[in-house]
Amino acid sequence: MKLAPVFILLMALLISAPILAQDELAASLEVISSGVEVLRVNTTNWITVNLEGIVGVGDVIRTDATGRARVTFFADGTDTEILPNTAYQITEFRGTADQFHISAEVLVGQTIQRLSRLLDAASIYEITTPGMSLGARGTTFSVRVEDSGRSAMLVTEGAVAAGKADEEASVEPGFGIRAETEGDLSDVVRAVTFDELDAALDGCSATLTTPDDVSLNVRLGAGTSFDRVGTIAASDITTLFGVVESGSWYRIEFRGGFGWILSSSAVVDDACVGLREFPDSFGPEDATLYSAPDA
Repeated sequence: MKLAPVFILLMALLISAPILAQDELAASLEVISSGVEVLRVNTTNWITVNLEGIVGVGDVIRTDATGRARVTFFADGTDTEILPNTAYQITEFRGTADQFHISAEVLVGQTIQRLSRLLDAASIYEITTPGMSLGARGTTFSVRVEDSGRSAMLVTEGAVAAGKADEEASVEPGFGIRAETEGDLSDVVRAVTFDELDAALDGCSATLTTPDDVSLNVRLGAGTSFDRVGTIAASDITTLFGVVESGSWYRIEFRGGFGWILSSSAVVDDACVGLREFPDSFGPEDATLYSAPDA
């Protein structure tokens, strides 16, 4: 007797489905573009998924350079989109559509998390990365983990609590945060792309000049009313870490901390997606970070 194609497909899905504990739930995996594999919990062989499948706690989903997938936890729009060159693992999924606990880890690559509704107090949705943990209560946010483990997150809607050790920061829409595997959480900075986030935190290459090689005063804040803490030659400044909204005052690294200089000659590299903006008269910086007094 010949088996119908639909029956064969259903049998294949059941055979490859994970074995779940009684209180654990299963999620659906949809292949958006080919290049998606699943490593079932307690197994060693990767399974290629061409169309759709079922995934559960402990399963790892990975994509290659062209692969893209969506893991749907509940039909109301609680899902995660897995972008190319990403590895993502479900670490906990239990409860009901009304009250649940979902935990997952982004091992490397980029994902987009969507929660279509505000979660009640009994529900938990958390993402862990090598650099930080993220908790949401109804929001849309993106996560990036680099090969080094450096982790970053951007919020599109709602708010996300980023945590690491004893630190915690609330990240609102239009802002992002980053963390190395070792060290503290970064500042929460305005950014809607990861390039903007990196530029805000890493600074932008720049060139400054002054007439007759006159040194620039470095101050604790963006204004002449702030204390002068030293001087620096324009040629020694190769990276700018921020600018005030009205321009001209720039934030620079100075002896282990940050300081501010006034310049009308700053030329920022065209590749920079945008310097981090600070309010006019921002300051003061923390002078206790400086590694040495002014010579």
